[in-house]
Amino acid sequence: HNSSLSLSAQRGNQTVRIIIIMVITLLLHLLSLLSHDANAFEVPFPSSASEIRSSVVISSAADLSGPLPITQQLPLGSGTKAEVISCLPPPKPTGGGDDLFSALFGSFIAENKMKSKKYDKPVLAFLHGSFHASWCWSEKYMPYFASLGYPCVAFSLQGTGGTPVVEEGAKKVKIESHVADLNSFLRGLSDSDDNTLGLKLGDDPQIALIGHSFGGLTIMKWLEQYYGENNNIDNQHNINLSGVALMCSVPPSGNGPMTMRFLRRSIRDSWKITAGFVMKKAITDKSNCRDLFFGGTENDNGISDEDVERYQSYFERDTVATIDLGDLAKKLPSIEAGGQSGRAPFYDRLPSKSLVIAAREDFVVDEEGSRESATYLNLESPVFVDSPHDVMLGQNWKNGADAILEWVQSW
Repeated sequence: HNSSLSLSAQRGNQTVRIIIIMVITLLLHLLSLLSHDANAFEVPFPSSASEIRSSVVISSAADLSGPLPITQQLPLGSGTKAEVISCLPPPKPTGGGDDLFSALFGSFIAENKMKSKKYDKPVLAFLHGSFHASWCWSEKYMPYFASLGYPCVAFSLQGTGGTPVVEEGAKKVKIESHVADLNSFLRGLSDSDDNTLGLKLGDDPQIALIGHSFGGLTIMKWLEQYYGENNNIDNQHNINLSGVALMCSVPPSGNGPMTMRFLRRSIRDSWKITAGFVMKKAITDKSNCRDLFFGGTENDNGISDEDVERYQSYFERDTVATIDLGDLAKKLPSIEAGGQSGRAPFYDRLPSKSLVIAAREDFVVDEEGSRESATYLNLESPVFVDSPHDVMLGQNWKNGADAILEWVQSW
């Protein structure tokens, strides 16, 4: 009888210890959440539920156990409060025994170790183009690359729904503002920067900068100011830029020469581009939207009518203010290009790892434009992939992604 009582007491004590450990674990995780930057909880949503868009749309076939994008609104050193999306690889297993302590505390310890650890693969920093925002990278590219061990980050330029313009009520944003924000964003990826974004990527993260469409042109302007002889960017805090990739990028000479080429080839197609962008027809006309960004029909690219409507709602949200084209025309990268060569005058100071991707079904940027961008970065030719203009969306998204993967794996 006494033996039974003793056994019951031992079991009771063991149960109490387990409950205490579980309570302590819960408190530690709660403290971890509370220690995060408060800005992470300040993402503004539209007041109307119908206007709310998700940062990422997960297909039924998606692996929910993989990395998922997280949206925050964070202050940049330039003064802009920007929408930032990050998708980071999960912490690496740290090993450990089979004891109860390891089972309960292992994930917490791994998480906190990763907070101070630099990733061993480059950070992929994405920049979107017109009518888009950082969301365009979060549906396919970010989860894909993060699952392969590449930390992914992107921010939304001023004038989009998640990043208000600094000048209240402005409908146009000058290229200098975008360049200043990009520079602050790249600097903020470092944990040691005075204006760090707090993404825990290490003190000196290796960065691969990737831009699409007008995002590519913005990157060219940033390169011009960061690497050019007459740069006006504070270089005291160096950015560890290891490579630049431009995808379906507006070329250094801008849209002007391309528009004239389109006019000579097809007045009808030229009108579609003008109506789609200048008159914002792409936001209201499904056919125009498909032609410009997604190509063909639902059967051609896997973009359903429901997808088009969803993207159009994003386009409307992300065109609160647009690039000041009149101002940009006076400051195009091609103005600084070296004579007849078309190369950037600072090409010999650029990172040795550069890439230009052209889409064979691109309705917006022609082959000549992509070749011009390749020449600007001192490349012999673009890499061509089977895709429409929005290489990061639709069923052909992996073609462009694999071109980037092959590029970073060659480093």
